[in-house]
Amino acid sequence: MPNARSTIFFFTIIILSGLSTYDAYAQYPGMAAFRAQQNQQFMTQQMNMQMQMNLSRNWRKNAGQGLGYVVALKNGDVKKIKSFMYLDTVLHKNFLVFVDKKFPKSDTIHRFQKIYPDQTSYITAMVTDNQGYEDTRAGMPTDSGWSIKVVRGAINIYAKSGSYLTVVGTPVFGAPKMDFDAAEIIGIQLNDGPVEKLSKENVLKIVTGNTKATEYVEKKGLYEAVKRYNNDAEKAAGK
Repeated sequence: MPNARSTIFFFTIIILSGLSTYDAYAQYPGMAAFRAQQNQQFMTQQMNMQMQMNLSRNWRKNAGQGLGYVVALKNGDVKKIKSFMYLDTVLHKNFLVFVDKKFPKSDTIHRFQKIYPDQTSYITAMVTDNQGYEDTRAGMPTDSGWSIKVVRGAINIYAKSGSYLTVVGTPVFGAPKMDFDAAEIIGIQLNDGPVEKLSKENVLKIVTGNTKATEYVEKKGLYEAVKRYNNDAEKAAGK
């Protein structure tokens, strides 16, 4: 019996210690805001994934909607397309939908044409930054989709589509806070170096010498940190 009591007492102490540590951690300055931000980002990612699944299931219904793309086909044709980036769950490849208005709506086989990456030699996408400015970005086909350089500068960001930003915060006043959509981003690259996974750690590793960009990682997000670093690098190169 003494051994049983000792064992119970021992595990009780461990549990209470763990709870105390958890409470202390939860009360760490800024931890509540950090958790709220993490939860919102997770919920946003889940919503985006669900929207992607719904879009892909109803690609004919949504044909002719989405972002602007120009694709060069390997047969020499160049097509201007307005489309969402869809996912073929059987082939595990992204595709765009070109609406050929020469054919009537009743002729769905010819009117709606799926464009897969292996049919193309390059792609350009119309992208919009967090300020609403539009510009074109070039990309290349990959085995499962396209790799589009959506952010250019000392730091390059590659994405699967032109829709690379998502809302991560909605302040009472001012514009919504935007950051990279993790589900759309392929990777991050410093100058002509290797393309690595986009993560807080990798961004910090790159911007560590830039005080403001480093602060932005925590305060404003990865997108603002990358943008600040690129702007500063461009100014320094122009001197």
